[in-house]
Amino acid sequence: MALDLAKTSHCGRNQVGCVMVRDDKVLVSAVNGVVEGAASCAEVGGCLREIHKIPSGTAAGFCNAVCAETRCVCEAARDGIALKGATVYCSHRPCIICMKNLAVIGVDAVYYKYGYPDKHSDAIAQYAGLKVVQVG
Repeated sequence: MALDLAKTSHCGRNQVGCVMVRDDKVLVSAVNGVVEGAASCAEVGGCLREIHKIPSGTAAGFCNAVCAETRCVCEAARDGIALKGATVYCSHRPCIICMKNLAVIGVDAVYYKYGYPDKHSDAIAQYAGLKVVQVG
């Protein structure tokens, strides 16, 4: 489901989908992209990360988009949905910022298909005792 969802992202650089589940029920799902109502990258002259030649996996906060995982956390908070104990399925390994968010909310595990070149996210997951598994 996360992989299919990722295909709906409008990010021209990296399409990411995330689904959070508990007791076989989808709690929240999202894709990466700009905040609702904000100008798209195309409308502001292109992707800031590409314009400034920022390598993937670095300077995670320097982007017009919100990560799919963080968007799930924010939407759940807005809607009063508790995520503690949820299992997270992502198209890509979460970045360091998202991994911190997932550790703080107390998810049980994170499963992802595609890697992401942010070695620091693995360190956060290990430090927090968060189970993170790459699946085929």
